[in-house]
Amino acid sequence: MNPRLLVPIMLVALTPCAGCRYERIVSKTGLLIGLEGAESQIPAKQQSRPVPDFLRTPAEGIRVEDEDGNVTLYSKSVRQLMTHLTTTIANGERELFLEQLLAERTKDEFIERGLDPGIAFDELTRRQRDLGRLFYFMPMGEYTPGVRYESIGRNVFRVQLPRNTHAGLHWVGVDVVFEDYNYRLRWFIPNG
Repeated sequence: MNPRLLVPIMLVALTPCAGCRYERIVSKTGLLIGLEGAESQIPAKQQSRPVPDFLRTPAEGIRVEDEDGNVTLYSKSVRQLMTHLTTTIANGERELFLEQLLAERTKDEFIERGLDPGIAFDELTRRQRDLGRLFYFMPMGEYTPGVRYESIGRNVFRVQLPRNTHAGLHWVGVDVVFEDYNYRLRWFIPNG
């Protein structure tokens, strides 16, 4: 075959493919899924994975107050626990902190040493600025890019920032326990 004829034949053969489009769905979930006003072409059944009942928060939110004024805190993620820690400290809610946010293991350690577990609340109140700085660098808790989230025991988890890039912080992470279907504070990881 004449090489001069080969080029026009190839162009004619490839012309129908010029309008072809290759499309690949990378993810069926996204950042905006579930937000009011967000639009998606993905069918609703495929947009989110089902969450087990014990990990769901009530429709009222993560902080629910009943008619008698009793408050129940739901911490189904470390991020929600961080929100509760910040709020209870800012509001001076020591008893609520002790009853619903401080891990039983941590309370037991205070008692074994002959100390009141309320000292934990007092220390966090005193170090409120250090707490705020830590949470500033991990605003999404375990979902913050660059943090290490790992299991360090049965139902005990660590969320930690890289020490080398956060040398000025007093704390670089937090240990949490999943107990009674909520995350509770074990304690903070000192930088050093």
